[in-house]
Amino acid sequence: MRGCVVQYTPAPLPDSSPQHGGIAFLDRDGVLNIGSPEYINTPQEFVQLPDASKAVGMLRRAGYRICVVTNQSPILRGLWDEHQLHEIHNHMRKVFLEQDADAHFDMILACPHRHRDRCMCRKPKPGMLRFGERVLRNDFSCDEGESISELNSLDGQVDWWGQKPSSSNPFDCMVGDRGSDMGAGWAQGLRLFQVHDASGIFPVVERILDSKNKGDDFHPVR
Repeated sequence: MRGCVVQYTPAPLPDSSPQHGGIAFLDRDGVLNIGSPEYINTPQEFVQLPDASKAVGMLRRAGYRICVVTNQSPILRGLWDEHQLHEIHNHMRKVFLEQDADAHFDMILACPHRHRDRCMCRKPKPGMLRFGERVLRNDFSCDEGESISELNSLDGQVDWWGQKPSSSNPFDCMVGDRGSDMGAGWAQGLRLFQVHDASGIFPVVERILDSKNKGDDFHPVR
């Protein structure tokens, strides 16, 4: 099975940033940009949500690494290929940095699979989050442009009937607009912040930055 698409471009955190090691996992459509039922198919169709770049810059200035985790089934639906996805994401990077010099994405992970493929990375499975954590915490090497050919078999295993797992870092969070985003974050034990797809990440960024804020309640459908 084709692996996940990876763009890994780590950069030092801004000067004077706290060193708590937290990772902010962000969905893309409905969190960073306006989504579409027909998908975002070209860079020209990418429209940033209000102040999304400011929110990403605020998170990095507060010591967070940024990892985008997005389901992108158009690849296996044959609508376009990985090269087109990279063009969209390169445009996204450019737009965000133009508006806030600290709004850098350390990693972008995209699952190309359809629901019927039963992969370990398509949200609500937590495979992308678990891979991103290993790389960003320097437990696993990764090169720019690499595809994840295989995930560890444990990466997709979740006890949806059990207790929410514990996160390895209490600062870690998942921000998304759908239940599948919340499910992936829940399976990783993260703080969860569900946003409205018309407003995106900015309205919740102050809550994320409050380390005492435990995030939104979420219970997986069983």
